[in-house]
Amino acid sequence: MPVNLLVRTSKLRNCTLVTGFHGVGETGYISVSYLVHALNAKRIGFVDVAHPPPFIATSEDGLVTPFEVYRAGRIVLVKLEFSPHRAEEAEFAKTLARWVVENKFKDAILIGGLDGALKSGKDGVRIVTTGDYPVKAKKMKHPKLEAGLFVYGPLAVMLGEFEKLSFPAVAVLPYASAEHADPKAAATAIRAVSKAYGLKVDVRDLEYDAEDIEEEIDKRMQQTARSLRGLYG
Repeated sequence: MPVNLLVRTSKLRNCTLVTGFHGVGETGYISVSYLVHALNAKRIGFVDVAHPPPFIATSEDGLVTPFEVYRAGRIVLVKLEFSPHRAEEAEFAKTLARWVVENKFKDAILIGGLDGALKSGKDGVRIVTTGDYPVKAKKMKHPKLEAGLFVYGPLAVMLGEFEKLSFPAVAVLPYASAEHADPKAAATAIRAVSKAYGLKVDVRDLEYDAEDIEEEIDKRMQQTARSLRGLYG
């Protein structure tokens, strides 16, 4: 069974994709989750996979499934509550990138994290762009990732796919803790995206409640890891 996007609208031309994966500091996940709520985005679909995580949660709005698609105006957000199964991680990233191109999105923003131990200079963000991404037009005036450093995981797969398809995409990579969830790094990423794309997003709650958010997410990740060990030995 391939990876499929089950989305209730086909009118996505000129939209901007925003997504992020569970990586360094959980930065991509925290950023996208916060943006969904801050922008009051509405769920418009799901990502269907062959090996879904055996977890589901509830919220005030109902069930929260592992991979969901939201929309707020011209911003489309793909939120991953859990990481895709290792066996289909690359296919997940490729399918999402191709879906964006096929539906004639305007561009894509991929949020991840860099190990804070590698930080150099004053700017807390590095970016990686495809050849077709107009950096000057979007005011994404952060340094590019230094030569010799790697982007890895599904975010890297998406960047590679976008490059091959000549599609404008940018990875926004704040320096983050490699040891635990880092809400402050997510706030840094959101500020960078908001400035470049004219979004009005207040990140003060994310910064002020950083310790509580960090503790909650770390606890959840530990519980998930223990459950998976119990299921798969």
